[in-house]
Amino acid sequence: RLEHYAIAHHCPLLLCGMGRHVVLLGDSIGTMQGISRGRGFLDKVQQELGPHDIKVENWSVGGATAAAVVSQLPALRKKLASCVVAGSELVVVIELGGNDRMFGLPPAQIEKALEMFVAAVQEARATPMLMEVIPDGIERDVAERCKVRLVPTPPRLKAAMKEPIRRGTIPDIAPGYVQSDGIHPNTQAQKHIAKTLIVALSEHFGLGLDVPSEEESPNCLRNSPCSLQ
Repeated sequence: RLEHYAIAHHCPLLLCGMGRHVVLLGDSIGTMQGISRGRGFLDKVQQELGPHDIKVENWSVGGATAAAVVSQLPALRKKLASCVVAGSELVVVIELGGNDRMFGLPPAQIEKALEMFVAAVQEARATPMLMEVIPDGIERDVAERCKVRLVPTPPRLKAAMKEPIRRGTIPDIAPGYVQSDGIHPNTQAQKHIAKTLIVALSEHFGLGLDVPSEEESPNCLRNSPCSLQ
């Protein structure tokens, strides 16, 4: 449960106090399941933001769904509000909805849950950002309606997804960017996820960070292993 794992145990570590902070609320993609320590996308985000005195905290838990977390929103809102003090700035990156799609929840239900999540973060006087888990329009539509920042699916990962991408479903993804389970992003994909998130956070905080792209083998978009050129 996100409430037990994230709110009760992790919030006091970094977020309560002055300064600028980022917290990631996600599922197993957010926990960077299957990725070696130090090589996940949030590790790279911390490396870029740390020198600017921006603290990064990961509240993600594997198996979390947007729909299930809705019942925990009162506790989450209260905890976030207690951590936002005068003069501090908190950005909450929401990376949820993948498991909801896998479990077959209707797109409208996923959207409603994400909208409630965004509203709870805003009520806590924090800034929400929505990570686009799958480019099927769900997160994009919620971001537009709620007027919040969308962190889009990295272009290379989107290109690796089999068309057509149906709303509310998980498409097949070329193995160059996923682990052997066919679902979780691999180490190569972490770099691209990190870049899109760093760009969004850099613009929000006015850092002007430049994250160069890495050249990759065309195999990343095919049914064969991916590697740097």
